[in-house]
Amino acid sequence: MKIGAVVLAAGKASRFGAPKQLLEIDGVSLIDRSCRTALEAGCGPVLRVLGAHAESILERPCPEGVETLVHAGWEEGMGSSLAAGVSDLLERAPELEVVVVMLADQPMVTVRLLEEMRGRLCEASIVLCDHGEATGPPALFGAQHFAELMALRGDRGAKAVAVNHRTVTVPFTDAAWDIDSPEAWERFLRRSRG
Repeated sequence: MKIGAVVLAAGKASRFGAPKQLLEIDGVSLIDRSCRTALEAGCGPVLRVLGAHAESILERPCPEGVETLVHAGWEEGMGSSLAAGVSDLLERAPELEVVVVMLADQPMVTVRLLEEMRGRLCEASIVLCDHGEATGPPALFGAQHFAELMALRGDRGAKAVAVNHRTVTVPFTDAAWDIDSPEAWERFLRRSRG
């Protein structure tokens, strides 16, 4: 099964007040961590979608095997960035059967989680992560949903596609760790230190 990944990292991070994509855990930025997780889980190509902080991110080397799209319309919202990412990914690899949608600011997502989610594709063409209080990314979408993903506009993300179809979920409460404020980052670091 040919699986590609779109790692969304285009947002302004206004609540954080700085490019959170470049926060580091053990010397690895959040965006690189997400991209490497996708690669190690067997995704290819892996495409990172940049926007607001593209210049700062592009100053650093990109992990080998990762492609980059700088999305000029990032201010339109996550749906716009996702649509652009899926379109670009399919231009690079039209033979893809599945696209994994990931966020750059979910540091607890693991290779094992992505592999487990891939294993559930035999049950439904959309697999979502169950964060405990909600479902969301990472998320896997079969090819029959690519057109809908590419038609997304504004701030309506992948959930807008998932609600119209049968889905299965994989429980992984640590996916709820999304770093959207300095306080969340501090809480995450305290938790990581044990």
